[in-house]
Amino acid sequence: MKYLKLFPIIFFFILSYFLFWKITNIQNTKELQSVLLNQDLPNLKLEYVTGKFTLNNLLGKKAFIINFFASWCAPCRVEHAVLQKYSKDHIIIGVAYKDDINSVKKFLKDLGNPYDILMLDLNGRAAIDLGLYGVPETYFINNKGKIKYRQVGPLTVKKFQNIIKSLKVN
Repeated sequence: MKYLKLFPIIFFFILSYFLFWKITNIQNTKELQSVLLNQDLPNLKLEYVTGKFTLNNLLGKKAFIINFFASWCAPCRVEHAVLQKYSKDHIIIGVAYKDDINSVKKFLKDLGNPYDILMLDLNGRAAIDLGLYGVPETYFINNKGKIKYRQVGPLTVKKFQNIIKSLKVN
């Protein structure tokens, strides 16, 4: 009977420890992993809009970044400045997700165009093939055509720099 009175206290400490551990390790559990990491980029069925070259010209030859965005997406507007900043040093492919071309063109006219290639994923098929969680989402592809990193949510300058730094080391 005496021990029964201690049960709520013991339970409280165990629960507190678990919650403390979860809070301190939240950054590790926050990132979504992709089953496609270190796999070849799947053959994406996308509608080509504009660009200096095509996706097939890059695949297996140069490292590049694929950014899924939409003109109706508020976080995409925030992330756009980061893409603009690094577009001179990196090849960035923009994929407009379930968006119409007129809205995309207005979006890029208003904010600038950081994309070397612009493509449309009108029905979301390519997004399904990549396991897209939502927009914005960015994939970093190495010069061998393998997916090396997946960023779910908007990129920040610090996040972009950390990703690029870690990919050059590996």
